Amino acid sequence: MDLKLIISKDGSHTIYRQDIDETYHSRHGAIQEAMHVFIRKGLKEIEKSKKEINILEVGFGTGLNALLDMSEFYE
Repeated sequence: MDLKLIISKDGSHTIYRQDIDETYHSRHGAIQEAMHVFIRKGLKEIEKSKKEINILEVGFGTGLNALLDMSEFYE
């Protein structure tokens, strides 16, 4: 397995696996992907109908979702 760290379109890093031509994050970028999936289509949608949101990060991974959450909601 040949892994390589590459820079994606938004300037963030992701891991690229050459033998199957696959990246860990979107090729558009880890930040862009997390903002779209986790913040805009996740937390922002829930926020519209809930007074309080509790977050349980089960697969912490790189910690990017937790970091973006804190920067978005606790400025």
